[in-house]
Amino acid sequence: MNSHAKLALEDMGAGQPKAVWAYNVIRDAIITMKLAPGETLNEKETCAELGISRTPMREALLRLAQEGLVNIVPSGGTFVNKIAMRKVIEGHLIRSSLEMRTVRLAARNFDPVHEKDLDLLIFRQQEAAKRRDIDEAFKVDNEFHRLLCRIAGFPNVWQTIHNATGQLDRVRRQAFPKIGYFEEVLDEHVALYAAIKVHDENEAARLLKEHLGGINAVVEYVLQADADIITGEDDIVMLNALSDV
Repeated sequence: MNSHAKLALEDMGAGQPKAVWAYNVIRDAIITMKLAPGETLNEKETCAELGISRTPMREALLRLAQEGLVNIVPSGGTFVNKIAMRKVIEGHLIRSSLEMRTVRLAARNFDPVHEKDLDLLIFRQQEAAKRRDIDEAFKVDNEFHRLLCRIAGFPNVWQTIHNATGQLDRVRRQAFPKIGYFEEVLDEHVALYAAIKVHDENEAARLLKEHLGGINAVVEYVLQADADIITGEDDIVMLNALSDV
């Protein structure tokens, strides 16, 4: 893991247990491909870079292994997994199932007190799109959806989604170079915000289904860009079937 990965996330360590911080740092490096599929994760070097002992490092790696992001081989090292299509589909199924319920609650329970936070996120996303800043755009994308869970009254739902979508996040993050994708995500967020603001539950649900349904095109884009980082391509047929559920 290079120094940029550490420096970009140093502030995340404030007030967090070391194992949680290490998990966040390494997960971010995997999602952003700073740690590429198949790459060996040297535990000793990473401990030294992050300034932590082996115990929190092992806790972080076990959590990442549970999410399918790394493979820990006893006495053989730790390796970054390829993107597994089955895990992408599972993550999408969990995310869409939970968010389709929470977005209705967000529209039902919307309070103008949330407008400032939503306006700021939309502004940040517009600026990221202008700069073609992939890392910021992806970060704000997640923050937008996390905020919708909070507006719905169930902020912890986002953590459940986060824990299940590591492989899905890798695909989503890789899609931002796709032509028009910055603007596509931004426009869909703006439309969602407008529906939620006027308490239109049905329109919010329709827009979110359309928004999340774009994963099919995202997967196709990533496959065409670099098929070698994905395993289980035959499972894509199941992803297509989910769009009708």
